Amino acid sequence: MQASLAKPASLLEDTDGSTEGYETHAEHVRKFAGTMDDSATGVDTIKQSTPRFDGWNLIPMAGVPIVGLMFVNRLNTVADTWRDSAGILSEVLHTDSGKIYKAADNYVAAERANTVQ
Repeated sequence: MQASLAKPASLLEDTDGSTEGYETHAEHVRKFAGTMDDSATGVDTIKQSTPRFDGWNLIPMAGVPIVGLMFVNRLNTVADTWRDSAGILSEVLHTDSGKIYKAADNYVAAERANTVQ
């Protein structure tokens, strides 16, 4: 039995019957881009508050230096990996949200150009 790759008709039709055009749909896209931008800001904030063990906060582990240093090294490696990954994610979200804003503007401009002619 072979599955059909075509989308069901209900997904292709305009079910709400409105003819709002690209401007209304572009507003939804802009809201999505705003959410992406806000998410990037949140990820960046969390990245800045990633805990890392340095000399001053190793005092509680001074009683067990070898085990403590192995734990601290592993924890710092995880923190560094998170900080690097969060930086990449934040940058991608900021960059892509700008592209999505621009795409929404382009759709609206194209729709307006089509209605002028």
